[in-house]
Amino acid sequence: MRQAATARLLAEARDLSGDFDRLSQAVAERVGVSQTDLLAMDLISRDGHVTAGQIASHLHLTSGAITGLIDRLERSGFAKRQADPKDRRRVVVVSTPKGDRISELFVPLALALRRTTEGYSEKDLATLTDFLTKMRSAVANTVENIRNSNS
Repeated sequence: MRQAATARLLAEARDLSGDFDRLSQAVAERVGVSQTDLLAMDLISRDGHVTAGQIASHLHLTSGAITGLIDRLERSGFAKRQADPKDRRRVVVVSTPKGDRISELFVPLALALRRTTEGYSEKDLATLTDFLTKMRSAVANTVENIRNSNS
């Protein structure tokens, strides 16, 4: 019984991963950027502003690749470089009003996901959060192991 329930849960998690990939692809196609560029815009929108190095680290890109990515986002009008308000020697990347509108495509999903939580108790939500946190950690560890393997 438990083994079957675990298998169903993990199958749903795997399918969800594919669903999020398809969502990212659909949004990227809709706004005319690559999925990597969309991931960068997500990072920029979460933090308000990030350095090129922070984007590169988060997305595991080289300095050359990150320069090209930021250039594309600037040319498309989604982001711009500006002096860091805390340290004018540094440059940060910020979203533009056009870039901020990308998040509007996710509003229906956010509302639907919020509705799905309505039937769960606070304890249930804590359990689900714990599961997702542990699942993300397992994925992050697997990514690191793949990147660090010599095979």
